[in-house]
Amino acid sequence: MKPHLPPFMYNRKSLAKFVLLTGAIAAGIVVACGPDFPAQLLDDRSGTLYSTPANSFRFEASHLVVPSDKLQARESGLLPDGSYRSDAIPEDFDGALTPEQCAIARAMRALPDGDQAYAAGAALPEAARLYTAAAVDIRATALPDRDAAISRARARLQAILDLPTAEGSARSAWAAYMLAEIGDGLTEDTGAKPLDISSQAYARIRQLVRDGAQDPLGLALASYGQQARQYLAGPEGMCTYLDLVNGAPCTDDLSASALKEAIRLYAEQAARGSSDGQASLRLVADWALSAPARASRLIDDPISQRLLVAYALSRVGDIVDGKPDSAFDTFATFDTTGQRGYADAATGTPNVTPNPVLQALVKALDTQDVRRIQDADRVAALAYRVGRYDLAQALASRLDTALAWWIRAKLAIRQGDMQQAAQAYARAAAAFPRNDDSIEASGMVRLKAEQGVLALSRGQYVEALDQLLHAASQSDANSLLDDGWQLAPYWNDAAYVAERVLTADELKTYVDQQAPASAMPPVPAGFLHFDYEHFYAWQVKNPIPVADRLRELLARRLMREGRMDLALPYFPADADARFATLTSDGEKWRVVPSTSRQHAAQYTATLKKADNAWGRTARAQAWFEAGRLARRNGLEIMGYEQSPDFAVYDGNYTYGAGRSPEPWRQSDDGNGSQPLLDTPAKRAEAALPGPLVTTDERLRFAASEAKPYSRFHYRQIATDHALKASEMLPNRSQAFAAVLCHGARYIIDDSPERASKVYLQYIELGAQVPFAGGFGRECPEPDFQAAAWFHYTQAWKAWERLRRDHSGLLWSAGLLILAASAACVFAWRNNVSASRRLKSDGQA
Repeated sequence: MKPHLPPFMYNRKSLAKFVLLTGAIAAGIVVACGPDFPAQLLDDRSGTLYSTPANSFRFEASHLVVPSDKLQARESGLLPDGSYRSDAIPEDFDGALTPEQCAIARAMRALPDGDQAYAAGAALPEAARLYTAAAVDIRATALPDRDAAISRARARLQAILDLPTAEGSARSAWAAYMLAEIGDGLTEDTGAKPLDISSQAYARIRQLVRDGAQDPLGLALASYGQQARQYLAGPEGMCTYLDLVNGAPCTDDLSASALKEAIRLYAEQAARGSSDGQASLRLVADWALSAPARASRLIDDPISQRLLVAYALSRVGDIVDGKPDSAFDTFATFDTTGQRGYADAATGTPNVTPNPVLQALVKALDTQDVRRIQDADRVAALAYRVGRYDLAQALASRLDTALAWWIRAKLAIRQGDMQQAAQAYARAAAAFPRNDDSIEASGMVRLKAEQGVLALSRGQYVEALDQLLHAASQSDANSLLDDGWQLAPYWNDAAYVAERVLTADELKTYVDQQAPASAMPPVPAGFLHFDYEHFYAWQVKNPIPVADRLRELLARRLMREGRMDLALPYFPADADARFATLTSDGEKWRVVPSTSRQHAAQYTATLKKADNAWGRTARAQAWFEAGRLARRNGLEIMGYEQSPDFAVYDGNYTYGAGRSPEPWRQSDDGNGSQPLLDTPAKRAEAALPGPLVTTDERLRFAASEAKPYSRFHYRQIATDHALKASEMLPNRSQAFAAVLCHGARYIIDDSPERASKVYLQYIELGAQVPFAGGFGRECPEPDFQAAAWFHYTQAWKAWERLRRDHSGLLWSAGLLILAASAACVFAWRNNVSASRRLKSDGQA
């Protein structure tokens, strides 16, 4: 299956065959590879704030001219019913024919010449009958008299245009398009210039569609590209796609005026939504910028100039670390907005060298009168990119566009004037709603996020969160990633500020005032039985708003800080289907509703019971249940959004969000080359380098660190709970050994050293149990009931052993005790009698 190529890649014959025989466009497949993390800016603050503002090439290419009509591109290869057929013919795309008539047209196309096809098409409307017959003659290259066949086709196509408007409307645009492709013969008759005749022929197609002719194949827009191709013909013939890619000599023979006209036509096509037009502009711009002389020939034309500047900003890389090849590595060179953002983290100085292509373009622009440069804000951006800050300042200072203010913000940052930069960012944001097309929507999201980065660097933490959160909220780039993550760009930046910089009280105040819970969407019928496709299709249409994500982050943070009753309302309702997950047993998919609020409530109640239950065994059982809840549900009820738990990615990765990827694994290698990050302060210093981080931010970062500081820190908490349970149980009981076994199991994979310590505690204090051989791996349920009676049971067992082993001695001891008791009683009775006699004598 061939890819859909830009219009000028086809020669006349192949394009005619393409349109007449198939009319379909091959579909492309995009394969995503994971993990694919959303964009974040705080990884490199200097690079973010020093980077050059730029729109995507797609946006700029579609705004080179303003369309004067409502023609729209139709470049999909799908049939009207949404299906795709590799053997589709143009009639399949035509809603004017019935299925039976489409079958007749297909049969006509199988005939050897147009006359036979016309005779077989009596059941078709006259315009469709004439067109299909003409198509057969154009296609039938094996006919003995090829010229005569083309003449017959030309006559039939003209006959369509001569039909009354209502009768010919269904095929008039098609006929005009094919006449433009094969030529209408007027050149020989009138002596007119071929290029003029061709231009008029293609213009006629567009006018017919403007006047109401049907155009299911999007031929009106395609005509712009085909007309532009005519201007790419030099003395050696037509320059092809490969000629432009390879910079063949024929391309340098093209006149500047012809190139400018071709660019204008491609711009008209792109402005109406044509991806073909955008691709053609991209190839022409790439060719022009590959040699300074080519760009110089086009620089004085407003449309061509803006095209070259737009391409330079969005598609031309810089030289990274002195490696020329890096300029062509778009993955290493450009960020998500197509612009450079590399800088030295310590000094803020860019560590890139401007591409010589960019420098040559700026030099060519320098020859123009800056007062007459259109869209000077783009030129200012290019000047900033190559280090011509004087030119950038001169151009941006005389404009009031959002892009110009954005550049002025960058210039202020370079001068160290952060206050002025903040004001310029605000002016840029305010300029956007005034029908300002200097920045595309995604660029405004980026600008808002950069405001947040600047605010954070100035210690304005709440303002930073607000701006980053709004950038994430306003992003139109939300997407469902391979693992079901619905994450907007810059959410991770906002989450970092919320989780590690703001205090819990500051965050709670912000959430209460600025982030109310959104309304739950209705749960679709049969939701719990959705398969993979239906589940994620529904989630794409019902994404989780970032405000709700922030509320959940706050809930987990309050749980970690022991403010559990306050935390519960911020968890999503368990009935909210947006927070449901999908699981599979290998054969069948199953939707699992959210249970975070339920489990948080259970955990809270269990901890209260552990503190207040009557009896040590009851408290031990509560601590054990709390540990189990912490281990099984800790990520959802108390996990960090970012390091060290990475709840944002369901705990699946140890990087891709936040400031400190896997810092707990950093240790001294014995040679002193890697410092031991053994304190929160040291880890904060390592995670937050550079001049754009305040001392207070590092202190806050250290204070908000996970306690204990370990990967999946809640598992350590689960073990702590198990140890608390063991302290309240008899050492020799089964329950004592079992809870320690579970405590070791919770962390045996993450922290084997601590698991070993738990095992040694059991060895030192516990009794031999059957599961000792699989300690930490296979653990039975603790028998708390037996533990509650453990001391009584042990006393009874001791008595039973004594009675069984020493029965004679027990009888003798019993008789002695009985005799002693009798003697005591006898003595007591004698004493009582004597006392009574003495009392009686005294009274006497």
